[in-house]
Amino acid sequence: MDSGTTTQLITVGATLGGVVLTLLTTTFVESRKLKAAQRAEERKRAADHAGWLRDERVKAYASLSAASEEAFQLVRSEFLKLPENRAEIEARWRERRSELRKAHNQVALLGTEEPRRRGKELWKAARNGVNDIFAELDAGASAVPRESLDRVLSGISDAGDRFLAACRADVQGAG
Repeated sequence: MDSGTTTQLITVGATLGGVVLTLLTTTFVESRKLKAAQRAEERKRAADHAGWLRDERVKAYASLSAASEEAFQLVRSEFLKLPENRAEIEARWRERRSELRKAHNQVALLGTEEPRRRGKELWKAARNGVNDIFAELDAGASAVPRESLDRVLSGISDAGDRFLAACRADVQGAG
């Protein structure tokens, strides 16, 4: 082989080696870029989901708070009329109780641990308190004793305050 051919073979070999190295480097860089873009997209999706969940959680908290206030107002304004309007008041209570339960279920699904626990206490305070009043009437009471009504209202109010404090702590801690 003459020196010209050897030089050309060395040049071609070096060029091919350079091309292969360039292709490998480009492939590696593009792979890294793709993985970085995928990670960024995953972080964006996670942030979007966290924002959505926080918004839904706040809606659930507000819904339970509003439903408990409506139940409180019904008990406060209508239960003094028992037993005269019992059928009408019981029907209205069933509607409020159903709304309260639905709102509690949303908190149970979306809320954090402390608001879930406090929401359950609120739900039970309203449900059990009213059940006790109806039980007193079924046992022969001619009217709802004022202390029973006060106990139910205090139970709902106190449980509602604890629920709101737990919700505030959750929302402020998440923000």
